[in-house]
Amino acid sequence: MRISGTIPPMVTPTLGRDGGVDAPTLRSFTESLVDGGVHALFPNGSNGEFSSLTRAERRTVVETVVDAADGTPIIAGCGGTSVGDVLAGIDDAEAAGADAAVVVTPYYLSTRQSGLREFYETVATRSPLPVVLYNIPQLTGVSLDVETVAALSGHDDIVGIKDSCGGATYHFRLIENTPEDFSVIQGITTLATASLDAGSDGIVTGTANVFPGAMADLYDAHVAGEGERVTRLLKDVVIPISAAHDGIPTAMALKFLVRHSGTEVGPPLLPLPELSPAEERRLADAYDAVATRLDATR
Repeated sequence: MRISGTIPPMVTPTLGRDGGVDAPTLRSFTESLVDGGVHALFPNGSNGEFSSLTRAERRTVVETVVDAADGTPIIAGCGGTSVGDVLAGIDDAEAAGADAAVVVTPYYLSTRQSGLREFYETVATRSPLPVVLYNIPQLTGVSLDVETVAALSGHDDIVGIKDSCGGATYHFRLIENTPEDFSVIQGITTLATASLDAGSDGIVTGTANVFPGAMADLYDAHVAGEGERVTRLLKDVVIPISAAHDGIPTAMALKFLVRHSGTEVGPPLLPLPELSPAEERRLADAYDAVATRLDATR
């Protein structure tokens, strides 16, 4: 399976601070992302607050997104700290119709690369879906070495990696040390254009929750060789939004930005706090400035 293009790590519309999936809003939100031209969808990731959702809630999320996606590929987050829980999540995602399972490195316990490799090989061998590795050490406390990813890329059922470590050199080494048919996806929006230039297959970008058309356009412009357009979108969209939520947990910032754009997706789930009024003003100002620039170029 080849994974490519602009992929939003979807926020999860919820009913309150302690959970409950707002399925009707999730359906309409999914439809808006597809209408915006994104190339795939990633529910139940970090920005979807998967770790604050129950298994039943995560299952509802995938079922709703698949049903509303109109054939757009779905790479569903199936993270967990035990093989059994991860496989249960993958079973749910497969039953819902997802196309691949994204499995974050198991977190909390310190481990070694040999343990990570065996974990992923065990999951992939038993998984009914292709598996995408997910490296985000700033949240999990665990990182996949390039050599470990290279070894895992030889497994028939491990098809790619979402790299959100933030290291450009690490990302470029992934591209160099994995097979051509192994998808390497950049998960840090500010590194999108540099990574695509280096050979990344796509970008998982939180900004696509808010400006899906612009972020899909950035990828399409890169494929078309329209460098001036790529640079304009980087300056007009990526940099202002990324700068505005610098220092704010991304899931909180994205939920506010989506609400500010007109879709009520609920507050961040506990244990995340609410934003301060100053943070809300900063994000709102950035959104309004970007929206005005985009309207002016249409």
